[in-house]
Amino acid sequence: MKRIFRKISIIVVALMSFTFVSCGGDDYPSEGYFKVGETTYITNEARLNDLGYDDESGLYQLRLTMDNTSHNDFHSINILFYSEVNNYLPSAVYSSYTYNGNYKNRFKRGAWTIGDNIENVFLKGNVKVTKNNDIYRININCEDIEGNKITGVYDGKIHVVN
Repeated sequence: MKRIFRKISIIVVALMSFTFVSCGGDDYPSEGYFKVGETTYITNEARLNDLGYDDESGLYQLRLTMDNTSHNDFHSINILFYSEVNNYLPSAVYSSYTYNGNYKNRFKRGAWTIGDNIENVFLKGNVKVTKNNDIYRININCEDIEGNKITGVYDGKIHVVN
């Protein structure tokens, strides 16, 4: 009987600990990565900069930056989107802009950076954005100008910077 009581006590304490830890704080753990060829770079933060209204496209230009500021070797990926609203990236599949005058659900360009320099630019591919409340999921499937496959995923909040 003592053994059963002890096992039940351990299970109850474990469940209470799990509940306490999982309910702590309002922060959603942001996590992600981008991959250039076979090399993976971890990201844990995303920011959205409103670059203002673009008269040519009739849309707002928003720059999404995903990086890992706590990592010793700085790395980031940036994508310039066209959006119908400022300070907000609606859920959609954004394809690369093809210079045909159609800007809706397009991205203008992207770039990935390792260290202090822009390593390369990508102009083609798709970026899928899904937003649920204030949590985003970003899926990147692109190719840079040298033919490297650029893929990535980000799950978490995106901080709007003006």
